[in-house]
Amino acid sequence: MKEAIIKEIVVNVFEKAKTECPKHSRYALSNHIAEFTSISAKTIERLYDKYLEKRGSIGDQNEYTINDLCKYLGYKSYAEYVKQNRKGEISINVNTGGEKKNWKVLAAVSLVLVVGLILGLSEKSKEPKCMVWKTDHYEKTDCSTSYTENIIPLDEVRLLTLKKVKVNITCTFFDETTGEPMKWYYKSGNTIEFYTAPGLHPINGKTLKAITEHIIEKYVPIHTYDESSFTEIL
Repeated sequence: MKEAIIKEIVVNVFEKAKTECPKHSRYALSNHIAEFTSISAKTIERLYDKYLEKRGSIGDQNEYTINDLCKYLGYKSYAEYVKQNRKGEISINVNTGGEKKNWKVLAAVSLVLVVGLILGLSEKSKEPKCMVWKTDHYEKTDCSTSYTENIIPLDEVRLLTLKKVKVNITCTFFDETTGEPMKWYYKSGNTIEFYTAPGLHPINGKTLKAITEHIIEKYVPIHTYDESSFTEIL
C-alpha cells in the first residue's frame, strides 16, 4: 500500500469524524472513530499523530486496519477506495507516454473547472444586489438604476417578509401559541399603515411598532365594504 494513499485515507477519516463528533480534539475524534470501526482508539490516536501532526511513530498498518478505515468512509475496501479516488494517479512505469497523457487530461479538466467557475461567478455578479420599495412590497433591482424611491442593499429576509397590508378584525394579529405580535404598524397623524414584519418603515426609515390590543380596538375596522381590501389580508 502506498504511504501517500494511506495518509489521504487517514486525513479523510478525521475530516468525516469532525462532521459527526461535537468535539474536535485528538482524543474525542479517535474515540468516535473507534466506535464505528474495529480499531482501538489508541491506534487511531497514533495514526493521527503520524499523519496529521507529523510526530510520533507507528509501524506499517495491516490491510485489515486500512480496510476498516475505508469502510468508515463508505467504501467496501482499500481497493475500492483506490479505484474510485485515484484514477490516473497510480501508474506502472512501463513508458512515459501514459504519464504525459495523464498530465494532459488533468490539465484539461482543470481548465474546464476554472472556466466554469469564472462563468458561474460572472452570472452571479449579474444578479441584482439592491431592492426598492414598490407600493406595498420590495422588489430586486440593479443598484445603478435611478429611482425616485430609495434604493437599499438587498436584504433577502426583508424582501420576502415585509409587506404593507390592509387588515380587518378577521386577521391574525398575535401568535396563538406564544402571544407574539404578527403585525406591525406605523402611525402618522390620522393615518395608520400595517406591515407583516418588524423593522424600519420602507419610505421614511422610522421604526415600525408591534401591534397592540389598543391599536386593534381603535384603528382596525370590524368589517369593510371595499372588495379590494380583502386581496392582501394575511
